[in-house]
Amino acid sequence: MRIVLVGQRNGKPVIRWPQYLGLSFVLSMVVGFGSGAVFYLLAGRWSHGTVLYGIAIGLGIASVGLINGLRTPPEKLTPIT
Repeated sequence: MRIVLVGQRNGKPVIRWPQYLGLSFVLSMVVGFGSGAVFYLLAGRWSHGTVLYGIAIGLGIASVGLINGLRTPPEKLTPIT
């Protein structure tokens, strides 16, 4: 399965905002709660800071994907209808 965040329309790069926002939300929640669960299992207590740190990491990963898509030349992007 391939998720297209940035595609090509009329020779120009286009950001697919619904896919980007959905991916950012899901990825940040999975990483955030995953890191919180690991901290809970290791330390025996819940840490809101760990969850927020994980959410920030998830948003950073999604942002890197968007930036890499925008750096790609338009000819190499997936055509969007």
